[in-house]
Amino acid sequence: MRFNPTSLLLTISGVSAFTHHVGLKSLGSRHGSSAAPSFRLKVFSVQEDNAERTSAEKLIIPDMKAYAAGYCTVFTELPYEHTSPSSGQIPSDLIGTYFRCGPAMFSAGSIVPPKTSIVQPKQPPSPDGADMGRMVKHPFDADGAVLGVTFSGDGRATARFRYVRTAAMTNERKKGKKLYKGMETTRMEGAKVGNGQGNDFPVPMFKYHLQPGLNKNRKNTSNTRSVYWSKKLITLWEGGLPYKLDALGLSTEGRSQLGGVLNENDAFSGKAVFDSLKDRMLFYSNKQDGGSSELTIYEFNSKFRVAGATEYKLPGFALISDFAITEKFALFVQPPVSMSGMSFMVPKEPAKALKMDNGPSMLHILKRGEKDSKKTIPIPQDEISDADLHFVNAFENDGLIVFDAIRSDSTMVSKTITEWPWAQTLDDFASTATRKSLWRYKVDVTTESISKECITNIPTYFGTINPAVSGQKHQYVYAAVGANGNNNAPPQGIGKFDIYGNAKDLWYPNEYEFCGEPMFAPKKSDAPTGKEDDGYIISILFNGKDKKSEVLVFDATNIAAGPIARIPLGIAIPHGLYGCFSAADECNWTAEEIERRAKLADKMESRGNMWNEVKSDFSGLGLRLDDFEEYFGDIL
Repeated sequence: MRFNPTSLLLTISGVSAFTHHVGLKSLGSRHGSSAAPSFRLKVFSVQEDNAERTSAEKLIIPDMKAYAAGYCTVFTELPYEHTSPSSGQIPSDLIGTYFRCGPAMFSAGSIVPPKTSIVQPKQPPSPDGADMGRMVKHPFDADGAVLGVTFSGDGRATARFRYVRTAAMTNERKKGKKLYKGMETTRMEGAKVGNGQGNDFPVPMFKYHLQPGLNKNRKNTSNTRSVYWSKKLITLWEGGLPYKLDALGLSTEGRSQLGGVLNENDAFSGKAVFDSLKDRMLFYSNKQDGGSSELTIYEFNSKFRVAGATEYKLPGFALISDFAITEKFALFVQPPVSMSGMSFMVPKEPAKALKMDNGPSMLHILKRGEKDSKKTIPIPQDEISDADLHFVNAFENDGLIVFDAIRSDSTMVSKTITEWPWAQTLDDFASTATRKSLWRYKVDVTTESISKECITNIPTYFGTINPAVSGQKHQYVYAAVGANGNNNAPPQGIGKFDIYGNAKDLWYPNEYEFCGEPMFAPKKSDAPTGKEDDGYIISILFNGKDKKSEVLVFDATNIAAGPIARIPLGIAIPHGLYGCFSAADECNWTAEEIERRAKLADKMESRGNMWNEVKSDFSGLGLRLDDFEEYFGDIL
């Protein structure tokens, strides 16, 4: 189906098409001009846009009980599983490993330590919903786990799924109860928090308690993103240190200070961005204070050595959880948040200490490698907030900075459900989750103006591109998409959006099946074609009817044709978040190698009181910070 990006919906129901102008008075213009640049935006109603759908895009009413079943605690991990496709074939040129991170323990402390451990929990694992006192109030607050799926070119796949043994997870596991409740007050405050975005579903804008460091309020779940770089696998969570895992067996090797780069109380990023031009991986650390914030951008080369660490001062309390890069710049959006001084000092609960104001969000354009070199431009306001943008990619083009991002419309958010299994009806989902859509922003740094254009109004999640063009001009965006037309719905199908060809390529499963993040995997070839979509899309599908999960493999050139391989995992993997695919030469481990490492991981964990011993092959990553919190955590 062909479409025009400028004639897509802006979530205003029952409104005729009109042209919308928004003026912007430049702030801090270096030219001293007060001219108000504007942008033009066409708006269509839900009814009008849905009427344009083809017969091939029939509306699917998602089975929300099946969706809610995807928030299921994994009580038995998957050490390894060598599995074959149930339909189709795994391409011989799909070689590498897909890692994906996500919340997985919704009933706290519900996986017992080894029998040989000197400390055994007083309470056994609790089934989901059996003890509501052990259930988290929001799915994002659950302990993280990592799925690894390796394609070694033999027509089969080897999967494993393990929890990240964070210090917090270890404490709750040993005591068999929920110990960390710092975010519960914020969750219970409901839809008013952050103008409907603070407790957004399934990923909230308010992600962590404001008390920094090792304490009982800020629980580092390490559940947001997995990153494989320079033969190292780490997991991220906004607000705490990353964790390092063994890439083969997925055993946890410890909390990481990245070779001494970070301090133990640093709030590290939940996002990493690959620089395809310089072959670097970028992260950030954000130190928030009452009057100002200090942002540090870290650039690591292909050997995981620091190639740059640049500091920037940001005004006020900078609530940041995402970023994008171009060849020269790093882009951050700071929402209009004001702070209550007393509540920030005590009790430091986000719902009480932070307030979302009515002003515009600020786009910070930071010059990479130049301390405090930045330009800040207010983003023109319209009916949808820019406070919690989810970046897809950014690049420089003809004097402009261009980026694609997913916006979150909170105008229909009216409540927050704090009891498992959360949204069991479509109405519940629509009233607790912001409605997401994919947009393109163009920034003229000289005139300090920003224009916006809607790419698609189909609900979009987990926008990704081919990493080979990360930070460069891209043509295709892949995303998980809702299946109920333009109406608010959870991620279910897979979409490919041709930005310049004005075309979309969509595939939807059954009403009780739900796809997660789509991840691009390049073809292993001695003679690559150079085409941006010459590869495969990998996604994890959760079947809420059978309570099972599968790996789906798509031909990236033809998403609508459906998966070319469906690979059963044998267990139910909860709805996950963000991952990565590595086609590095070492990532095509054989099933035998993975099995040996998994058995070794189990053996090491069974070594009594040494079951959380850190053993790291990355200098500076294997730190015994876990022990500090375990022994002194009760008094922190």
